[in-house]
This record gives sequence, structure tokens and C-alpha cells, in this order.
Amino acid sequence: MKKRLLIAAAILIAWVIVACSFSQLSAQRQARITATPTRTPKPTFTASATPTRTLTPSPTPLPTNTPTNTPIATDTPLPTDTPPPTLTATNTPLPAPTAVPTATRRPTARPTARPARTATPKPTKPPAPSFQLDIVRGSTQCSGYRAVTGFVKHANGSPYPGVAIGVWNDAWQGRVAVSEASGKFDLNLTDVAVGKFKVAAVRLETCGQADGQPTASNCKLISNVREVTTTEKCEGAGANQVTEVKVTGP
Repeated sequence: MKKRLLIAAAILIAWVIVACSFSQLSAQRQARITATPTRTPKPTFTASATPTRTLTPSPTPLPTNTPTNTPIATDTPLPTDTPPPTLTATNTPLPAPTAVPTATRRPTARPTARPARTATPKPTKPPAPSFQLDIVRGSTQCSGYRAVTGFVKHANGSPYPGVAIGVWNDAWQGRVAVSEASGKFDLNLTDVAVGKFKVAAVRLETCGQADGQPTASNCKLISNVREVTTTEKCEGAGANQVTEVKVTGP
């Protein structure tokens, strides 16, 4: 059916073209009769393009999914321990030492000497006394006699002559008596006011003197110190005029 329509359309177009050609030819003949004939260019015929048949697009087939075989991963071998390269020591010659320029030394100020620190001597522990003094007993003497008396003996009990015994107090410089051959000594306190006194064995050459007689002032002690008391009353509790002591030496 379509082909027929195309053929009919082509015939119709051709007929129209032919009719136009005949009408032009008759007009040209009429013009030639009334006017000087001129060369009329031949009409050019424009060919009309024959319509082409539009093809109906055929359905494009969809691409098919072609499965591809994925290769199975192979186990990669583990790296092997490669021993480190052995380092070979090479003797590299050392560069020759270059002479270092001697720097000019500036005179440095001498530091001021610090005063030497004098160490404070630590107090030394006094040695143990050579003699031991003990009170034996006290007695009363209503005759007015007051004294400190006793004996100096060696540790074995034998007499110890030549040992000085001193007696003193804060208000009196005291006096010293030296033990006899029997070891006996006697310190008379009758002329001294009653009160408390200190008694100890002393080193005679270290004692002071008054009126040509040694005193117990500033003596170096060679025994422990004991305290005795003399009283005015000679009877009753606490009465005491004479104190007997014992001094024991090495």
C-alpha cells in the first residue's frame, strides 16, 4: 500500500512538472511574436528528492551476562629468612691531625682563698674518776667541833697516803687536807659557818692558795663529789657536826 502511494505521488509530481513546462513554452512563443527574440536560458529542473522509506528500528537484543571463571587465588609462599649480609670491617685511614692554633690564654684572676673552716671540737667525755668517795656516817658533837674526816685506801684495803681531799661551798673557797701514812685525813670546819658543803678528792697542784695555804678553789677533781651538811644543834633528828667519809683509790 505504501509503495502505491509513493508511486502515485511521483506520477503527480511529474505531471505537475510537465504542465509547468508546457505553460512556459507557450508563453515564450507568444513573446517571440511580439518582441525581439532573445535567447532565453533553458529552464533548469530541480530534481526533488524521492522520499526514502524510513526503516523501523529493530529491537536491540539485550546483552547477556556471560559468567567468567574467576581464577582461584593461590597461596603465596611465606618469605624466607634471608641472613643479613656480613659486614666486613675496612680499615679507613684516619685523616692526619691538623695543628690546632694555640689560643692565647688570658690571665685569670686567682680566686680569693676562703678562710679555712675551723672545726669545733666536740666535747670529750671526761674520764672516769680515779677515786670513789662515799659517806660512811654522820655524828653529833655538842662540844662545838665540826669537821669532815675519814680514810683514803687502795682497792685492796691498804692505806693510801698523799691524796688531797678538798671541802668547799659557794660562799667559801674551801680548804684541802692530805692523807697521812695511815690514810687518815681531817678537814676542820669549826671556824666556818654551818651549812652545806661539797667534798671530793682533788689534784693538789691544780688548787689555788690563800695565805700560803691551799684552797679547794678551781681544783681538778679526781673523784666524784658528795654533799654534807653541818648544823648548830647537836641533838635530835637532822643534827650533824662531824661527817665520816671513805675514799677508795686504785
